[in-house]
Amino acid sequence: MGNVKHAFTSAKADGGDATQVRPSNWNAAHTGAVEILDRDLTQIDVANEAAETSIYSFSIPANTLGATGGVRLTLGGDVLANVAGTLVLVVKLGATIAIQSTGFDFTDAVERYKWTWVTWFLNVNASSQKWNTWAQFVSHTASTSVRIGGDAPMAFLEGYTTSAENTTGALTLGATINWSVANASLSFRKEMALLELIPAA
Repeated sequence: MGNVKHAFTSAKADGGDATQVRPSNWNAAHTGAVEILDRDLTQIDVANEAAETSIYSFSIPANTLGATGGVRLTLGGDVLANVAGTLVLVVKLGATIAIQSTGFDFTDAVERYKWTWVTWFLNVNASSQKWNTWAQFVSHTASTSVRIGGDAPMAFLEGYTTSAENTTGALTLGATINWSVANASLSFRKEMALLELIPAA
């Protein structure tokens, strides 16, 4: 992708000695840096809805990852869960369901849970991936809070898996959620997303 460059672009022509750093080298994209593929501040509120619903989607261009690159997706928002109803979190790459949580029922709370969900994968090769995912949900009235032990309703998720998608072609990375029942007191809001490109080794 190559979006990490010097702020200043040199207009000077290259000299004849290719063993020296020349203006074209200065102007070129850096390699080996984590880059931002996408940032999204669109709110998506999945409320009173029992169908699987997309909360994030991005098409990774062909050959972006190389043989051993990967991506890291960080999502954040809040969720209201004040009646019985289970939630399933899903991440897909192309046609593959890479991550799918078991259905879990929050402890009912009038306060919205603040949540963070991080999923990342690395190519073992261009057609094989290893994945890790984690998420945490903490219920509190404050916008930022520290909770210790069992002093507030909370939930945690951890996962590891593999997939076999060919990343030499364009692939859509998507995250969805699915409530088991439709109820106005079940509301999952995605507020922000950040997708980072992890360069190939």
